[in-house]
Formats: sequence, structure tokens, C-alpha cells
Amino acid sequence: MESKVFRPMNDNASEASTGSAEVSTHSPGVIADFSGYTPPFDPVPVIKGMLASVPAKYLVGLKEVVLTNSSDLTRKRRRAVTKSRRRKVRIAEARGLYHQAWQGNQAWIEIFVDNSLKGWEKGFWLKIPFVREGRLSEVLFHEVGHHIHFTARPEYQEKEDVADVWKARLERNYGRQRFRWLGLVERVLKFILGPAFGAWRVKLLKTHVSKGTLSRAEFDELTRKR
Repeated sequence: MESKVFRPMNDNASEASTGSAEVSTHSPGVIADFSGYTPPFDPVPVIKGMLASVPAKYLVGLKEVVLTNSSDLTRKRRRAVTKSRRRKVRIAEARGLYHQAWQGNQAWIEIFVDNSLKGWEKGFWLKIPFVREGRLSEVLFHEVGHHIHFTARPEYQEKEDVADVWKARLERNYGRQRFRWLGLVERVLKFILGPAFGAWRVKLLKTHVSKGTLSRAEFDELTRKR
């Protein structure tokens, strides 16, 4: 879909890219705003399904999620930067942004689908729901994590770490609802491999931490005993 949607921008955008099974009675709107780019699949129903898995109380004040492409950014925005973990990141390279409520406008989330799927467009991987949804869920839930941090559960910690912890929780909640077979597979592997399964999982997660694809905060959340 090609349409031009204008949204107020502010200097408090944060790059991302986070319970119960309570379903939101009022989810934020999901808007497709692509120009010169066609996603390899329709991301709108995917994002709506993810938002439906988030407890309604965490979505209060979040107006909408805009799905767009970084290649359509204006020159000014392509050259603009935001901060993530005390370092500057060009908006053109971001996968997602959380825009706080500002001057009477409600908070909203912006997801650059082309950046989120970069490197995965070719081949058969995106034909697998678990894979393609995973590429978007880690971005969306991280940004929702920022919203929770700013509006519902403020914490005096590094905001990206807080968002990563919420991302892990929300992804786990969504996975249990959407891909119930994962729980069965995990139980079978635990039965067959015993303690070796847990050790292998921790080792795999540490590898992602060392590569920079997983934050330490998210690692701690994923390995925390519940």
C-alpha cells in the first residue's frame, strides 16, 4: 500500500529493536505506509495479532503502529540520529522507533519493515510463520517495552535494558499463544537431553550476547528461573 501519512515527530524517539494471556479490548491502530517498497508478506495482520497478545493495561495511551520503509524517509530524517545505549544511531538504520506522547499527541510506534527484514528477503525463510513473525516481534515488543517503561512501569535503569526485558516477556507470552507446539518441543528435548538441554540453551544465548545480537539484560531475563 502506498500512502503518505504525516505524523508529528519529536526529539524523544528511542530506537529499539521488548504476563498474562489477557487480550486487549482496544488495540492501537496499525497503519501500512509504504512507498517504493513492497513487503514480502502482509505485515499488518501479523502486527495486529501480536498487539492482541499484550495485556490491555500496557497499551493505554499508545495510539498506533505505523509500518513503513526507511528508503522513503525524507532527506532530513535520513540524516537525523537518535540515541541508543548512549551512542548515536542514524534513523535510516533503525528497525523501529518509539515516539513518546508530545504536545497533546499520543504515543506511537514506527517500524521500518525493510530494515527489520534486511538479509532475510531472499530464500524460503520468510515463508515460515515462526521466522517471519520473529523478525517483527523482536522490534515491535521492544518498542512496546519502551511504552510500558514510560507510561506504566517506570524504572530507573538503562531504558534499552528495560525495553529488552519487556521484549523477552512479551515474546514469550506471544509464543505460548501463537506457537503452542514450541512448548511441546521444549518438554520433549528436556526429557531426552536432561540438564544438557539447559546448558546448550545457555551457551547458545551467550553466543548471541558476544555477537551483540542479544543484550545482557535480555539474557538475564531469558535464563532467570521462574
